[in-house]
Amino acid sequence: MATLDALPPQTEKPIQIEETEPIVAYLSPARLYFAVAKTGADKAREPWWKVFWLGILAGAYLGLGATFYLYVAGQLPTIEKSDPGLQHLVLGAFGLPMGLGLIVISGAELYTANCAYLAAAVFEGKATAWSMVYHLFFCFWGNLAGSLLLVGFVLGTKLFEAAPADTTALIYTVEYVEIKATAGFRHVLAKAFLCNWLVCLACYQSAAAQDVFGKLASIFFPVMAFVAIGFDHLVANMFIIPFGMCLGAPITVGHYIVYSMIPTIIGNTASATVMISFSYAMCYGTLADTIRIKLQKAGLPMKEQNEKGLPSSFPPSVSAAKDDSAHNRI
Repeated sequence: MATLDALPPQTEKPIQIEETEPIVAYLSPARLYFAVAKTGADKAREPWWKVFWLGILAGAYLGLGATFYLYVAGQLPTIEKSDPGLQHLVLGAFGLPMGLGLIVISGAELYTANCAYLAAAVFEGKATAWSMVYHLFFCFWGNLAGSLLLVGFVLGTKLFEAAPADTTALIYTVEYVEIKATAGFRHVLAKAFLCNWLVCLACYQSAAAQDVFGKLASIFFPVMAFVAIGFDHLVANMFIIPFGMCLGAPITVGHYIVYSMIPTIIGNTASATVMISFSYAMCYGTLADTIRIKLQKAGLPMKEQNEKGLPSSFPPSVSAAKDDSAHNRI
């Protein structure tokens, strides 16, 4: 019988605990900006046919959302007359938040959001101005093609014509489009500027969120606000106005292009590049470094900077933001 002393000695193996990266619920503003710039740089390298095809999908997704809210809101005439605020709230809550959610989660190329993402990449030197124009050109035409394609599909359903006569969505859509398309160049320009400010904030916030529910929640409120208020979005109008024209709205193609599409392009593009990309580049990006250097040359006191061009009092996670590999596709 073997004794305990005869048993071979057991060697103790140290318990190895694998190090895992901490779960991040959302990106901090500085880290988010550089993630957005990286996303813009990735978009700038995409081939034209991919941008165009994904642009078709984005136009169709927003068109589906617009169909949803026009059909629902158009059959609430009692609420429209007795409580227009509630009717506008319904208009905003149902439809376009769904459409933008489809774009963000499923993946598509939306002109208005890409203005902000590509501009951030240009400010950070990760893309050229030409690559931004090249991408947005094919994205624009893809969005338009997808919107018009969906106009044809929805007209083919005859849903709007089949609605009850006293609650018809057709009459509401025609009146809605006529008001929207005849607001005047300057008014549309101002509404377009404010609209894409909200839309880009929705996309920006969704990029900060790291889960599907957070992304959808980030999208919902800004988009609901712009629809309920009555702002003008380029790609949404690519479906809404041609659809209304096909249903009988007295708007010509030339009037739509001159008094709706052109001011909306200008307003949406300006707010995305200035209020979003330029603003955050000036606070967190390369422009922040440039401003700091100029202020130092002017003799103004500045906090000590680290090698990333950020104040040394910032936490390491923010200081490492320029090298962050987080990629949030919009």
